[in-house]
This record gives sequence, structure tokens and C-alpha cells, in this order.
Amino acid sequence: MTRLSLLGLAMALLCTACGNDTSTASTTPTPPPAGPGTEMMNAVMAPGGTAVRTFTASAAGTVTVALNSTTPTTVVGLGIGIPGAAFGGCDMTTTLNTTGGGAPQITAQVGAGDFCAGTFDIGTVGSGGVLVSVTIVHP
Repeated sequence: MTRLSLLGLAMALLCTACGNDTSTASTTPTPPPAGPGTEMMNAVMAPGGTAVRTFTASAAGTVTVALNSTTPTTVVGLGIGIPGAAFGGCDMTTTLNTTGGGAPQITAQVGAGDFCAGTFDIGTVGSGGVLVSVTIVHP
């Protein structure tokens, strides 16, 4: 065989290997099923400040908010609400004052949508700030 015919054969083989294959598998991602989500927030809150986290409830259900701890131990405000202009971007509709603990301090029924929860200084945070640890469980 001549070089020209070998080159032609090689080109023919390469062209057949580059065919237009089609796949029947779907490439569209399937959304995950609605289920509970857990948001953890560990933040340093300054005197007069807030520490807020936004979250999305995928369905109607119960949201729980727990202030796990403050370091140093101090009483702070804890709340849940909807994103807005107050309290670091969160218009809190339910609040209470707490030092934290193991069980959730706030339980609220919500519809699907965007919400926020977090802590705010009630005048007890010292000049060095306070480390807050918050857990939010939502649908």
C-alpha cells in the first residue's frame, strides 16, 4: 500500500469514530424532594449588633430556632421573621431573650418561602462582642 492510500484509510477510520452519537439519557437535573433542612450559624455579634441567617422553607411546616450557646454567656435576643430592613436585614415577627440551651426556644408555623432568624443585642453584649451559635431547622 502506498502512503497516500494508508493516509486515506486512516482518515476514513477517524471520521467513522467521530460519528454523531445521540443519547437517550436525560441531562435535565431532577430537583431534590422537599424535606427538612438545617442551617447552622456561628458568628461573632458586636455590641449593638445582629447575627442573622436567611433560609428558604421548601414547603409549609414547622421551623425551630435554637440558640445553642453564647460565649461569653450572656442574654441576647433571638428571633425569626422575614427578610427586610430591620435587625440586620430581618423583620423579626417572634422574639425572646435567652442565654441559649439545648432545646429550640422558638417554634413557628410557616408557608413555603424565604425567612430569616438570628440574634440581636439587647444591651448586654460587652465591648469584645459575643460568639453565638444558632441552629435553624425548617421544611
